[in-house]
Amino acid sequence: MKTAKKNKINITWVGVVFLFVLVISFIFRIVSLRNNLSFWNDESHTALMSRGILEFGKPVTAHGSSMGVYQLALYYLTALFFKLFSISEFTGRLPSAFAGAILVTAGFVIGKKILNSRKALMVSFLIGFSQIQLAWSTQLRPYIWLELFTLLISYFLYQYIKSPWKLFNKNLAISVILSLTSCLFHGTGLLNLALVCLVIVYKIIKHQKFIYLLTIPVFGIIGALFVYGSMAGGWAFVLDIIFKIYFSPLHYRIFLTHNYLWLFIGSIIGFFTLFRRNRELSVLLGGSIVFIFAIAIFKINPNYIRYSLPAFPLMYFLFAEGVVSVVEKITKKEYLRWMLMALILALLSLTGKFVSWPKNYYSINADVRENPIVDYKFAFNKIKDLIGDNQDIIVMDAWNDRVPWYLPGQKYIYLIKGGAGKTGSVFGEKMIGTIPEFEVERRSFPSGIVIVEDWQSQTPEDLKDHIRKNLKFEFMVQDLPYNEDDHWGISIYSWGI
Repeated sequence: MKTAKKNKINITWVGVVFLFVLVISFIFRIVSLRNNLSFWNDESHTALMSRGILEFGKPVTAHGSSMGVYQLALYYLTALFFKLFSISEFTGRLPSAFAGAILVTAGFVIGKKILNSRKALMVSFLIGFSQIQLAWSTQLRPYIWLELFTLLISYFLYQYIKSPWKLFNKNLAISVILSLTSCLFHGTGLLNLALVCLVIVYKIIKHQKFIYLLTIPVFGIIGALFVYGSMAGGWAFVLDIIFKIYFSPLHYRIFLTHNYLWLFIGSIIGFFTLFRRNRELSVLLGGSIVFIFAIAIFKINPNYIRYSLPAFPLMYFLFAEGVVSVVEKITKKEYLRWMLMALILALLSLTGKFVSWPKNYYSINADVRENPIVDYKFAFNKIKDLIGDNQDIIVMDAWNDRVPWYLPGQKYIYLIKGGAGKTGSVFGEKMIGTIPEFEVERRSFPSGIVIVEDWQSQTPEDLKDHIRKNLKFEFMVQDLPYNEDDHWGISIYSWGI
């Protein structure tokens, strides 16, 4: 009787702590959104296509071009929030904040089901207050959604593995549906489909139903046709997916060893402690982590860590498994276990990878500097003032979707290396990339504004230097409010104004 009462108290206490983590971590996310800070380049693209749904009834540009199924679900979800509330940075990023809260909840619920309450609480804390999680759940990007889908898929694949032999059942169906949905948020959702296929092969071998392996070539062909029909790039893109390999892991090595060595060591410990108790779950989580990192580094792009983000919730699970298992070995006393867990969480704050007080901005460059983040909104408001009522002015930019987002209807030229004689397929803008071309366009318009990025960008360096030497300098915008330690800048030049 006393044991039952004690368990009930523990369950209630754990539930209260989880709700505290959920509510506070969601507040942390909302605080970051309230200032409507400027979108960065990739965010403005998503916002632009979502605004297209409201303007044209589908995710297309004013030029009439679409991105196919690329990020289609994210476009429509963002458009829904734009429609319900307003078109703003806050509204565009709000779905990601909700996804972050759902991920915290999923981590706790799934953690209780496959591990235990203590480990589930630690998972929810890691997801709720990690700097990297706060950063990506406050951006108008799909990666926090991919984390959520990968975690849910891993859970249902585990249920599929543990169920009696049946090639196709409810758990597999849910996994496939979630995988296909993740593909509609981003092309890297294909990783989830690959994980599903690998688990199917494992189950076939486990139950010695080898005849089903003959279907692998058929599904391989279907997969190739699916990618060909749904992604831009045609067969060249399909062949790249199959055969292209990158051999430059330095960026990831620095990212992991300098920032998340503690997480990797804890995950390795968790893999072995879980392996002793549940080999299939251990291999599923550990194998998925290795697979995601391997594909992100060697197949997708070794210079951007965001493609490996779906592995992080799975690492949090193994980390919690390892740390709590060690704690449970140290002492049998319940209160000491909780005290040791609290001490470990306090020590984790010393890594600098956790946030203990809500911030106005969580930088996606906190671990490694990858993404140019400038106050573009402020810059384009000043550009708008420079333009005034001038209908004959031309704008030249080093990126192709900033002008359509901030200055809809404004004629512009895209300054990009190798752009000579080309026209953008998405926005219909003219592309130039040499000094002679630039001078031809300069003579064609009585006035113009040129945006020069102060980092190595798509505009050729010799063209940048030519612009700096021969045009009038107007102003410079650097950094983003509350993110001054991450230095990026753009300079604005003009003629005829």
